[in-house]
Amino acid sequence: MSDPPKPSAEFLSEAQEVIEAFSRNLLQLDAQQRTGEYDPDLLNAAFRAIHSLKGLAGLFGASRVSALAHALESTLDSLRLGRLPLSQPALDVLFEAVEVFQSMLAVFGTEDAETVSTDALLSRITALSPDAEDGGEGSDLVGLDPAILGVLTEYEEHRLRENVRLGRRLFRVHAAFDLLAIDVGIESLKGKLKEFGEVITYLPSADSGSDDRIELDILLGSDATLADIATGVAEDGVRVFALETSAAIPETPAPATVADVAPTPTPTPAPVHDDVDMVDASTAMSLRSISQTVRVDLERLDVLMNLVGELALVQANLSGTLESVRAIRGAADVSRELQTHLRTMDRKLSLLQQSILDVRMVPLGQVFDKLARVVRKLGREAGKDIRLVITGAETELDKLIVEELSDPLMHMIRNCIDHGIETETERTSLGKGATGHIELRAFQKGNRVVIEVEDDGRGMDWRLIRDKAVLRGLIDDLESREMSRQEVIDLIFVPGFSTKDTATEVSGRGVGMDVVKTNIARLSGLIDVDTTPGRGSKFSITLPVTLAIIQALVIQTAKQTFCIPLNSVLESIMVSEADIETVEGHEVVSLRGKTLPILHLSRIFGLQTNYRYLDPARIYVVIVGLAQHRVGIVVDELLGQQDVVIKPLGRALRGVPGIAGATELGGGRTVLLLDVSVLVEEALGRSDATPTDPTPMEAANA
Repeated sequence: MSDPPKPSAEFLSEAQEVIEAFSRNLLQLDAQQRTGEYDPDLLNAAFRAIHSLKGLAGLFGASRVSALAHALESTLDSLRLGRLPLSQPALDVLFEAVEVFQSMLAVFGTEDAETVSTDALLSRITALSPDAEDGGEGSDLVGLDPAILGVLTEYEEHRLRENVRLGRRLFRVHAAFDLLAIDVGIESLKGKLKEFGEVITYLPSADSGSDDRIELDILLGSDATLADIATGVAEDGVRVFALETSAAIPETPAPATVADVAPTPTPTPAPVHDDVDMVDASTAMSLRSISQTVRVDLERLDVLMNLVGELALVQANLSGTLESVRAIRGAADVSRELQTHLRTMDRKLSLLQQSILDVRMVPLGQVFDKLARVVRKLGREAGKDIRLVITGAETELDKLIVEELSDPLMHMIRNCIDHGIETETERTSLGKGATGHIELRAFQKGNRVVIEVEDDGRGMDWRLIRDKAVLRGLIDDLESREMSRQEVIDLIFVPGFSTKDTATEVSGRGVGMDVVKTNIARLSGLIDVDTTPGRGSKFSITLPVTLAIIQALVIQTAKQTFCIPLNSVLESIMVSEADIETVEGHEVVSLRGKTLPILHLSRIFGLQTNYRYLDPARIYVVIVGLAQHRVGIVVDELLGQQDVVIKPLGRALRGVPGIAGATELGGGRTVLLLDVSVLVEEALGRSDATPTDPTPMEAANA
């Protein structure tokens, strides 16, 4: 199947952004609707998003997307005009539309484009439509200036009537803005006004007497007093007037207040109504785009990153050349000049690397918003009232890591809903609130990002897990009695394990958590579980910020060179052979009063059958850590630090546990990058893979 043509790629990118914005609006509306009130601006923004999608789809020839958007637009129009109540069934249809749009975009431009059916959704949309158009709204607007009523859109007039129906006072806020920065000023003033009520519309004012400023009248519905509003928006050039619906408005009303504060600057012309496109003279003077963003394909960034890696190799080779020049008699001046240029190159190269990494970073909110829809859908299907609380959505990760996180997080959320959160009856009998909660948190911790998924459900009983594992033949009875509580809980990551006796559509088939662990390990991450029966469970995922380019510690063991990601290295220590003890078959050393397990790469990868320390009195141990876990790696030599570009492994090495990728060092050397997460798992005796087998590296090299 060929890749979609370039215009399709552009459409997919823009359409995806519009649908994600639409989804965010729905999630906020869903949360607000349950309280009995909602922000009409959110519903109007959802309408505008679908209106934009319809136009975008028509422009790119996506007729089926355009047709669905058109049908949905009519329903959203009825919702925002009050002809159709915003109910849970209506929201269900809107959320279903998001999923259908996503499915259509996933196969757009391919042979499978026609396989996504929209018939059922269109039928549900049609069923929602009001039987007849409302003949008119009854709220009395007698006394309002006809000049104001004459320029309102249908939606704005509806919101005006709704404010009057709710008994709110109407105010006209007159403001002047710098023409070159009008956007910022309008948003700032709008934010202040929304604290007092609803901003109904923006109207161009005929009072403007300056070419470099624009004046607007803002119609506001509020329960506040005139004095409170005037004080709250106190700015130079901002005046507030009360409007009456029972008497004519004076042509020159006296201002309530005029503050002596500098105007808030702001960039577009007078505000654009929902149904009318208006172009200000200032925009006609220039064809420059307002947007300062450029969409870049991730593959292009990968190419740039590889080129930066090649430049780093060139720099390393030049450093070697510098050492040779220094050895030449009479070349001191040349070597000093060359060293100066190399230092400059090093600084510029570091800035270039960081700039490319910054471009690759995206907020985790891209994934979290999708999970919010999943929680709503699966919770309703399971008959459970569940709230998803999200914090840290602005935390950034490499785009590739964010995409790979979707499936693991999906599995975890599904398990929280099916296994963790109890039914409403169960929760009530246990003294819990009827509504279950799932918290999704993300935060930066050093050079890594931690993502936590926590529920307040029934938790996990480690004894039940142990008994189920024995019953399913995953461990024997003797082994189960020797396992610690944490080791038993970690059995949930073993393929084929499930505490469910019967499978459901959500879980219970023995797949899921092992996939989560495998995918997280593939991202050089680690997953931990903390659970308390009756109170809930928490899953913590620790991940690197990026896998594209990293700083690495270059080490040597058994005459082989490896790289260890520097963000996993905590410190290096030196011990003697006498300091190494064996506890339950595992070698450990004591570090500041705590026991530290150690690993020998030579044994893990089968590099030497009989490994001997180069100097039994001086043994280097590199301490690495992920989350709260610490492990020591025994090495022969520490060769220094270097920025490396990670490259994928070939087929022969792809399945070797403990290897995350390969990279090139100076002199054309290709070395392997260690996967610290797998090594930590191995040291803790928790890995499903068995890298202690001395044959994998030998088999890969065969």
